[in-house]
Amino acid sequence: MSHPDNDNGPSEPKKPLALEIISATREMHTIINRLVVSRLPLALPPQASDTGPYISGLLYFLPVYMTFEKLWLDIVLDTPPEEAASDDDDGRPKVSERMRTILKELRIPQLFRSDILRADIKSMTGWSDDILDRQLLIIKGTGQLCAFISHIQQTIHAQPHTLVAYSYNFFMALFAGGRFIRASFEKAGDEFWETVPMPIKPTMRPCEPKSTAATSPLEPTYDWEETSFHSQTPLQFWRFNTAEDGEDLKRDYKERLLRLENELSPKERDDIVRESVVILENIESVVRQLDEIYSDEQEEKPSDQIPKRPSLASRFVQTHFVARIRDSFLIAKERGVGISFRNQSLDTTSTEEGEHDSVDGEADHGDVATDIELCPGIPKSMRFAKSLPIPPRKHIRVAAANGGSHNGKLGAPIELDIST
Repeated sequence: MSHPDNDNGPSEPKKPLALEIISATREMHTIINRLVVSRLPLALPPQASDTGPYISGLLYFLPVYMTFEKLWLDIVLDTPPEEAASDDDDGRPKVSERMRTILKELRIPQLFRSDILRADIKSMTGWSDDILDRQLLIIKGTGQLCAFISHIQQTIHAQPHTLVAYSYNFFMALFAGGRFIRASFEKAGDEFWETVPMPIKPTMRPCEPKSTAATSPLEPTYDWEETSFHSQTPLQFWRFNTAEDGEDLKRDYKERLLRLENELSPKERDDIVRESVVILENIESVVRQLDEIYSDEQEEKPSDQIPKRPSLASRFVQTHFVARIRDSFLIAKERGVGISFRNQSLDTTSTEEGEHDSVDGEADHGDVATDIELCPGIPKSMRFAKSLPIPPRKHIRVAAANGGSHNGKLGAPIELDIST
């Protein structure tokens, strides 16, 4: 193969390109892994009763696979290199013969996921190809996903070698976190997969029973030797129809990349590593976009549920506790008032004491009534008895002077001490 120029000629790499990508994207991989792990339960029972949230997530990543896989297929078509390089208006990337050969040899058709992912979505939703295409057209024109799709098209058109970054990050991810995701959904149970999903966000397109869906030639036939429930669930996006469930494809891809990366120039290698970081940053942005779509549902969810009714016992304890605190304050205040009058004569007129007690009593009882009325959790239909009446001090002191031999109606409130 010939190279564009001597300055950009191939050089012996210090370490494999795959390791350079892993090293450059380590921080972003950590962020993506946390996002996936924290949001995966939202698409699984018991938080999800059907596959609706899972389908919504797939709808946002299907356009990404469709875009770079289609561009890759366009590049490796048997078109004369001179014609492809000179045509500026056909929408296809300008590719040299050297780069076309690299991408053609790196391409493994069994790794491509677009058609299989479409089949999974159609199987769960009952949509036809036309309905699915209309949903994708709407979705890929919104928010961060729209910007990501546009970026893919522009970048690959200007730098076709960055397809290496897209193939490595999107295909190898199926063997890393993809295995974990697949295992999680395989445990979801029959009811989860058999339930017809609610209308799918963000377009709110209703789903149809699977029996009414038209059979697509792209839909998996499930003719493997092991026809277990797991092999029949619409999780073929995460599976590979090979003897080793794709592990052989993974080894083959890495071997090809290790052999072909020596044909890349240092600048092309740098572009691939840099684009790998950009890819993960865009994946994070798309996940955030999905968060915004489901944020309204999370905020509305508590109001849709029947509010938990507080137990009667808890209300009683709360009310009784508030009443006891208020009574304690009244007794403590009353004792303070009594001390201030301790040095006064017992001959003080009952009228003055009555006026004084009446003012204090009205103020204190008014505050208690107001506080209880505003206390949260206490129904307005419930009423509470007023606080115990405060006996006039003159009679108390007279009773005390007579040796405490007072009659029961005055004595009972005096002997009740809850201030401690």
